[in-house]
Amino acid sequence: MEMKKVCATLFAAVVMAAIGFQGTAAAAHPSGCHYGKSDLNGAEARCSKANGGHYKAIAVCWDLHGGPDISREAGAWVKSGYSLVFCPPMTKIKTAGIMTKAD
Repeated sequence: MEMKKVCATLFAAVVMAAIGFQGTAAAAHPSGCHYGKSDLNGAEARCSKANGGHYKAIAVCWDLHGGPDISREAGAWVKSGYSLVFCPPMTKIKTAGIMTKAD
């Protein structure tokens, strides 16, 4: 009788672990994402599928007067459409990028 209890307990532990791992894997980042420099001195980002996550555009801007680079990111996380961020005055877009997060 004891062997059946041990086997049943091990089986239950394996099933619970598998369910726990599946729940963790369900949180996915957005996919089909594209980003680049915008025509308005900033960056834009868009993902075709949110997959339950969010994304936002980021930009690195260089100072026209030789100061340090300035990192900017869009204020809001979005699930669809374009995310936009702009460089401040007296700077130019250097590189564009995207940040994603799973919910």
